[in-house]
Amino acid sequence: MFKYNNFFDKKIKLKKTKYCFFIDSVFSTQITAGFTSSFFTGQLPSDFSQLLSYIGKQANFSYMDQRHSADLTIVEEPGVYSVDGLFSKDKNHFLVVKTADCLPLFLAKKDHYVGIIHMGWRSAKEGILKNIPFDLADFKVVAGPGLRSCCYQVGTEFRKFGRIASYLKISPKGTFFDPVEFAKDQLFSKGLKRENFFDLGLCSYCSKHNFFSHRRNKTTKRSLSFIGIK
Repeated sequence: MFKYNNFFDKKIKLKKTKYCFFIDSVFSTQITAGFTSSFFTGQLPSDFSQLLSYIGKQANFSYMDQRHSADLTIVEEPGVYSVDGLFSKDKNHFLVVKTADCLPLFLAKKDHYVGIIHMGWRSAKEGILKNIPFDLADFKVVAGPGLRSCCYQVGTEFRKFGRIASYLKISPKGTFFDPVEFAKDQLFSKGLKRENFFDLGLCSYCSKHNFFSHRRNKTTKRSLSFIGIK
């Protein structure tokens, strides 16, 4: 049985396979979303092509030349985009992000639009969530595996970063950033309903489920998170 840490939103179900975890019971049945297991090391495009083959899907996909920016785009053609967030309304077109501590955010508006966002502290500071080109009233959002406030230690200079300063937790052990609470408030300000935000509660650093963490061991391996409309 798959076990979660204390952050986990119990409304979510995860289906684990050898190759990946599928997110169930959140999005429309027409949406396929999930993230890879440590079977893959995050090589794009080869790993995702192989994953599609393993799970028996024939589909296009797009991914990002991630730059820790605040840039997003709506894609109509499969390819590689120099942004940190992708949206699409096309069927059989998966959107993919690679992470090893940054927070992947899955977004879906029923079976009309899907999105995937790479949210590290730099893109958070620059306002990536404010740049989402939609009212989110009809969307659902899931926070995937990434650093949580338990392990997201940052320097004292973060207290000067206006957009994220109020999401710092200061203790005798240091200063810690809470990316999930930050994401919630930013998304709620874009119209997302509170009941439509879900947190998988999987910390890439302290989870015992073999998620890759650059902070933990300087790994170059990455998890691949994905979402698409059937």
